Amino acid sequence: MVSKAVAGQPIDLEPLRVILQERFRPRDHEEALELIVGACQEAQRLYGWVPPEAAELIADHLGVTINRVYGLLTFYADFRTRPPGRHFLWLCYGAACYVAGAHRLLELLRSRYRMDDQGDLPDGVLSVNVFNGCLGVCDLAPVGQLDHHEYVGGLDPDGLRGLIERLRREG
Repeated sequence: MVSKAVAGQPIDLEPLRVILQERFRPRDHEEALELIVGACQEAQRLYGWVPPEAAELIADHLGVTINRVYGLLTFYADFRTRPPGRHFLWLCYGAACYVAGAHRLLELLRSRYRMDDQGDLPDGVLSVNVFNGCLGVCDLAPVGQLDHHEYVGGLDPDGLRGLIERLRREG
């Protein structure tokens, strides 16, 4: 990732422009339509989300409408159309984690912390993504993976509250 783009701040589109010119050169309109998802994935990899300026660049480069690009961005749940929180938590929702209480953690995030439909807490400290597969550490169920490197296991409502408070203190 080049740098996380923040809403309202200028976006450096040059890295995306280079990738589009090198790897996304459609021969016709049909092929352009097939390349939208990959181009959006590159933008999200670079910026942590797909800023409006990046979506416009993709549409212009591929010769498709901005509506077509946003249609795919809003159809696939993995795309973010606004910046993520400062920290990211993959919450495992596999069988072992569900049985151990992951569903209660999700409800706590929605009710007490007002997590929205994209998994973001309003204060911007945390973005949560429910992982419907398995993180592979069932003995720690329910478990989450914080910032792609730290496993947080044996989560219960108190542990989740403590984690969120720790993240808020750390900034």
